[in-house]
Amino acid sequence: MASEAGLYRMEKRRLANADLSAIKLPPQGGRLEIRDTSCDGLRLRVMPSGKMTWSVVYRVADASVADSGQRKKGPPTRFTLGSTAVKYNDARRRALEIMELASQGVDYAEQHKEVAAGRSARSVEALIDRFIDEYAKRKGREDLARNWLKKPELEKWHGKDLSEIARSDIHLLLDRVAVERGKAAVIEMRKHLSKLFHWAVDRELIQSNPITRLDRDEVYTERERVLSMDELRRIWDACGSGDKELGYPFGPMYRMLILTGQRRAEIGEMERGWRKDVKLDMDDEETVPAVIVPPSKHKSRRGHTFYLSPPAVAILDSLPVFKDKFLFSSTGGKTPVSGYSKGKARLDRILAERAKKAEIEPLEHWTPHDIRRSVATAMSEMGIPGEHIEHVLGHSMEKLRRTYNKNTYASEVREAMLRWGALWA
Repeated sequence: MASEAGLYRMEKRRLANADLSAIKLPPQGGRLEIRDTSCDGLRLRVMPSGKMTWSVVYRVADASVADSGQRKKGPPTRFTLGSTAVKYNDARRRALEIMELASQGVDYAEQHKEVAAGRSARSVEALIDRFIDEYAKRKGREDLARNWLKKPELEKWHGKDLSEIARSDIHLLLDRVAVERGKAAVIEMRKHLSKLFHWAVDRELIQSNPITRLDRDEVYTERERVLSMDELRRIWDACGSGDKELGYPFGPMYRMLILTGQRRAEIGEMERGWRKDVKLDMDDEETVPAVIVPPSKHKSRRGHTFYLSPPAVAILDSLPVFKDKFLFSSTGGKTPVSGYSKGKARLDRILAERAKKAEIEPLEHWTPHDIRRSVATAMSEMGIPGEHIEHVLGHSMEKLRRTYNKNTYASEVREAMLRWGALWA
């Protein structure tokens, strides 16, 4: 306080009815502090820019008693009350309250810090971090939760106590997501927010869940689009590396989707270390090429192994060799490929141009996930048993089957992948 006070020119005046706009501003580099004569602890600080701030200076009485019989007081403490948007009467009232607490041995500034720290611990951003660390990470969903709960749309909630978030706030956020990201993104965002609020209620961090029974129009609708072999072939051809083809990273990524039937994230986020040579049976001496998706990266949270046909091996062998781990990347392997929507839009343009040149009908609307459904359908039409196809896709088996049937059908599943891959060799 002493060194700080030396920076200011001090004045005394009655501020109750003073015209603050008429106060002469200090010169550039100077500062002015006015002490209110009708409330000794109330101060007004004036900057050369014209900015004015109310504060209160007080001394906290301690437990010891001086020779005079009065309680001793500590060093001066300053607490900022706000700008002059706060009216004089309100500033004076708060200053008197704080000074009264100080006379009773209560340091308002320290008390305010503790309250602020408590609020900070319950803020939206703090509880999102805690939710990710304590819940999502344990469930193997850390990356997914971080991706959705760290979206820019949620930054408008930062600084608020999670208990202050109302249904109207959630509707506004989801409306914004709908405009900027689409219906599917709204569904995903709502799902992750619901888990966050449910987790907070269960731990008694908030009293109620504002997202429960939220009335929204966005609902999941199961797609039924199945691409024919001719359509899959047109996509495959458009994904080459020529001038009029998609090229790396999306070209080989889409071809791997066709060859393996895996989810987009499992291919797009593939790491070099996932490629393994594995035995189909413990007694086997021979190993076969495969990809082992770790539990944290697979929807089932149990991990998944899928086998590589010769065309799939050839694609992975042809990829650029980066120092960092990701195989499909535009950042030298540091991060997985991103910008899926732009890659898909470019592929659609190539397909449309080729259809126009060949004078054939363009492809109807399709999504990357339609490839997965189409691979499963085509395998079924080839006579591959449904149970083997489920293993190819990495679907979770129902609990009863998972508990009692430990057969992974590894040989049969690999044979299915080889048969399917042979069509693309």
